[in-house]
Amino acid sequence: MADGISIVIPARNEAETVGRVVAAVAGRRSVNEVIVVDNASWDGTAEAAAEAGATVIEEAEPGLGRALKTGFAAAKGDWVMKIDADLETFDSGLVETLTEAREPGVGMIKGNWQDPTDDLPMTRLLIRPAIKLIYPELAHVRAPNSGIYLFDRDLIDLPKLADTNAADIDVMLRVHTAGYAIAEVEIGEIKHDPRNKQHYNAMAENILNLFLKHHAQQLEG
Repeated sequence: MADGISIVIPARNEAETVGRVVAAVAGRRSVNEVIVVDNASWDGTAEAAAEAGATVIEEAEPGLGRALKTGFAAAKGDWVMKIDADLETFDSGLVETLTEAREPGVGMIKGNWQDPTDDLPMTRLLIRPAIKLIYPELAHVRAPNSGIYLFDRDLIDLPKLADTNAADIDVMLRVHTAGYAIAEVEIGEIKHDPRNKQHYNAMAENILNLFLKHHAQQLEG
């Protein structure tokens, strides 16, 4: 597989961490560009990202999915890697780990990581059970909600992606329903900002709505 990927980093008020994330991945040999989507931040996110070497674009409407659609559409490469902006510690070698896992017939590579402070409640209690019932052929994916992944942008209809924080899963489901395999690789230990109960409550509702929508489309088709 040829190198030359685009990295997209959605960011909303992540001035403290986004510069370090950009600096860590911008110089990797397989990276052609790093795009940070400033998603209606009111801190210095855009300035920190630009100073670290990213191309910064704006998405004024809040929402992870909206930021991703803007970033994915702006990317120059067909293969696009999404990375979170709030990572505190991670191995930047994950860029090559995901990139080198591309194979014919594989449309997406998910990064499976561990955080000793996060027991992944969304994955354990909602996402994996939903996948088992609706998409059992994806049961091999241990980290379906991972926000670090590489995919072929041309396989999905970007404007139809969810606007919410269910968008990462939506990308996976759309690549899968397009007939391409979802692979997964280990990318080590990662630490990021902790989430509160309100965040998880809202996220659970968005993800449940997404699965119900895809299930309804399965029944219709």
